[in-house]
Amino acid sequence: MYFKHLLNALLLLALLTLMGCGDLLGNRKVTKELSTTQFQANCTLDVDQFGKILHENIGSQIRCLGENLNLFIRVVESPRPGYMGRTALEAYLKKNRPEFKPEMIKALKAVYDLNFLITGDDPENISKANVDQLINFALIFNEQASLNFGPIFESTDPVTYARHQNHRERVEVAAMTIVSELRKIYNPNRNGAIHSMNIVDLLNSFTTEENSEAIEKVKKILFAKTVLIGGEKEVITHVELERLLLTLHRFTVVALDAVRYKYVKLVQAELVDLLKNDVDVFIDIVINGLMGNRDNVTLLSTNDVKEAAKLFISSDTLDISKFDVLINEAKRIFMGGNVEDVTGLDLKRLLSHAKSLLQTGTMYYKIWERYKIPLESRQPVTIDFSDYISTITDPTQKADVRNFSRIVKKYRFFTGEAMTATYARDRYRNADGVFQVALFEYLLTEVARAYGKPSPNETVGGYSLSAPQVLGIVTKFETELIEMGLILPQRAQNIADNISLLGTLFQYQSDNNGLLDVNEATEFFLSLFSATSMASELMDFYKTKMGTDPACSFDEHERISPQCFRNHFFQGMCENYRGYFPLMFQSLGNPAKCEDLAPVEVSTTFNNTVADEYLKVSVSAARSCNFYTDGKKEEIFFSEGDIMTILMVMMHTETTTLRWDDPQFGGNANNIMDAYEVDTAYSIYSPALDGFLESMPSIVKKFKKQIYQYLIKYEKVPDQKEFKSIWQFVKFLLSFNKKAPATRKTLASVLTAIGEQNKILNPPKDPNFCNYLRNPETIPREPITSSAPRPVALVGAPDYSSLLEHIKVSGPKEDPTFTSEKEFCFTLFKTQYCL
Repeated sequence: MYFKHLLNALLLLALLTLMGCGDLLGNRKVTKELSTTQFQANCTLDVDQFGKILHENIGSQIRCLGENLNLFIRVVESPRPGYMGRTALEAYLKKNRPEFKPEMIKALKAVYDLNFLITGDDPENISKANVDQLINFALIFNEQASLNFGPIFESTDPVTYARHQNHRERVEVAAMTIVSELRKIYNPNRNGAIHSMNIVDLLNSFTTEENSEAIEKVKKILFAKTVLIGGEKEVITHVELERLLLTLHRFTVVALDAVRYKYVKLVQAELVDLLKNDVDVFIDIVINGLMGNRDNVTLLSTNDVKEAAKLFISSDTLDISKFDVLINEAKRIFMGGNVEDVTGLDLKRLLSHAKSLLQTGTMYYKIWERYKIPLESRQPVTIDFSDYISTITDPTQKADVRNFSRIVKKYRFFTGEAMTATYARDRYRNADGVFQVALFEYLLTEVARAYGKPSPNETVGGYSLSAPQVLGIVTKFETELIEMGLILPQRAQNIADNISLLGTLFQYQSDNNGLLDVNEATEFFLSLFSATSMASELMDFYKTKMGTDPACSFDEHERISPQCFRNHFFQGMCENYRGYFPLMFQSLGNPAKCEDLAPVEVSTTFNNTVADEYLKVSVSAARSCNFYTDGKKEEIFFSEGDIMTILMVMMHTETTTLRWDDPQFGGNANNIMDAYEVDTAYSIYSPALDGFLESMPSIVKKFKKQIYQYLIKYEKVPDQKEFKSIWQFVKFLLSFNKKAPATRKTLASVLTAIGEQNKILNPPKDPNFCNYLRNPETIPREPITSSAPRPVALVGAPDYSSLLEHIKVSGPKEDPTFTSEKEFCFTLFKTQYCL
C-alpha cells in the first residue's frame, strides 16, 4: 500500500508538473493552448489516465505528454535553448496558470532534483533529450507495470505456491526490463563528484492532503534504505542509486512475497522454501553485496524496528511499547552487540540463524520424502539413516540427518500440521511436526545458552536451566507474559514452579537430572502452544451454548460461568479433539454421543462420574484460585488462560500414562499405570518430592520412596503437623500392600498435592490475591503484604513426625512384592517389616 502511494506520487506529480498544465484535483481534459495559438499539441491529454499507469496501458497518453513537454520547452523562454529551466517554468506557471496550486510549485524542484540524481545534468534545467528518454522509459514502465505489477501486487485472490512462483518470475523479469531501460538514462560518470538528494525533502515535496498519512509512514521505514543500499537513511547518492538499480529486481520479488504472503496457500514446506529464497537475497545483497564489510557500521536502531512495527500492528492488537525487555533480550541473544543499535555484524548473525534454520528445514523435508512410508507408519522408527549420511559430504548436513534421526526416534508427540499432538498408543508423525521440533530446539538452545549453564551430561543443545534460572527468566519477562495473557501479576514464582515441575518430570523424555533440558523444554512448549490454541477454540465453543443452557453466561472479563464450564467441557473436547485424545475418552467410557459427557446432575444417559472427578482434580491442579476469599466465597469464572492450564494438566497426564504404560518401557498397554509401572517411574518422579521434603525433619526424608507410594495411593502427602495424617502414614508403612495403580485422576491429584506443598514452602505474599480476580485488570504488580498476625493455629503447631522414629531401619533386603527393587526393612516392637 505504501509502495503504491509513493509510486503514484512520484509518477503522477512529476509528469504532470513537467507538463505544467491541468488541475490535479479535477477531472477535465486539457485541450487549450499552452502559450499562443501558434503552438498546440496534436492530441488531447487526459490527466486522470495517469492514475492508471500501474493497471492499464496508457501509451497514447504518455506519448501525448511527450508532445506537450516538447511544446513546453519551445514555448517557455530559457537562457539555454533546448532546455526547460526551473525558474522560467515556475514564473510561467505563476503568471499563466493560476489554477496551479502552490504545493505543486513546491513539487517542481523535486522533479528537477530527481532528474539531476538520475542523469547528472544541471539541477536547474531539463533538456529535450532527457524528456525524450523519460518518455521512452515511461512507456516501458507502463507496459511492464500494467501487465505484471498492478495486477499481481494488488490482487487479493488466493493462489497456490506454484502460481505464486510464476508471479515472482513475471515480476522479476518485468523489474529487470524496467531497470534496463532506466539505466539508459542513468549516468554513472560524475567526474569524481557525488550527487545526492534528500529523501525526506523529496517526500515532503510530493505530500498532499490525500497521501500525507502514507508518506509519514514511509518516512518511518527509511532506515531500510541504509540497510539495503548503504549510506545515510535520509539521503540517497547517485552511487547508491546505481546499487539499487543492480539489485532492484531481487528486492521486488521479496516485496511481492511480503505483500502477497497472506493470499498464498502455503504448506509448511513451501513456506520454508519461500523464506529461504528471501533470506538468500538479503544475505547476497546486504551482507555479501557491493557495500563491502559493514560489520562495524550501525545500520539501524532497535527503536527504528519498534516504530516500524507499530505501522503494521495496531496498539489495540498488541502494544509494542510493552515488549521492550523481550525485544532487547531477543536482540542480545540472537544478534549480539548492544541493545540500542544494529550493526552489520549483528544483522549478519541474525541472518545466519535464519539461514541455518531454513537449510535444516529444507534438508528435513528431503529426508522425509525419501523415508516417507516408514516415517508415516504408526510404529517406532527403527530406520538406520547411515545410508543417507553416506551420500553427503557437508558436515552440517550430516549433523542435520543425525538430529532428524534422533527427533523421529526420541519424540513421541508431534503437532505441526495438526492442532495438537495425538495422545494414542500409535505414533502420529508428520514432516511439519518434525521440523517444528527442530525449530523449538534451536531457539530454546539459544535461550538456555544465554540464561542457563552447560549440562552436566550430554544433552540436546548442551545447555540446561535450573529451577532458579527458570524463575529468573519468568521474572525478567513478567511484563511481556502478562501482556500476552499467559500469566497474572504476582504469579511469576507459581508459573516458574509449574514450568520446572512439568518440564523436567512430566515429559516423554524427562530424566532425573533435576534440570530443564532443551528437549524437555521443547516438549513442554509444544504442548503449551497447542493448549493455547485449543483454549481459544473451546472458548468459542462455550459461546455457542449461550441461550441454550441457562447456566451459561460470560462476565465482563470474557470469562465463562463455572457451571457452564463443567456442563460442557468434555462435550467441547469431544466434539473438537476426540481424535487427538482417544485413550482419555476410552477411560471416560467412550460415550456414543459427545453431549453424554455432561456432569452427572445434567446428563441422564451416561454415568460419567469418572469424568466429573477427573475434571475436578484437573481444575485444582491448574488453578491456584477457585473462590474469592471474601464475602460468600463465590466461585471464580473461568478465563481462557484457566482453560489453557487445565488442558496442560490433561496433556501431561496423557503423556505420563502413555510413557509408563508403553510396552517399550515395560508397560502392558492397559491405559492406566499399574503398580509396577508406578514403581518403574519412581526414579524419574522422585525429584518432585525433593523440593518440599527439604524442609521436613530428617526422619521424614528417610521415607522418600514410601511417601511417593503413599502419594499415589491416597493422592496426598502426609502432613507431619496432623496426628491423623502421620498415623495413617505409619499404618501405611506397616501394611503389606503398598501397591496402587495411577489413573488420570491420580496423576492430576499428584500435581495438585505437589502444588500445595510448594505453596507451603512459598506462600503467597498477598493473602487476598484471589479477591483481585474480581477485576484482573486491577491486580497490583507488587503484592500488598498484610500486617495482620498469622493464625494462632499455624504458630508452633506440633510435629508428629517423631512417631516415625519408632521405626528402626535394620538394613536392605530384597522385597519380592516389588519388581527388582531393594527396600529397607525396619523393626517395630521387636517385629521386622519390609517396606
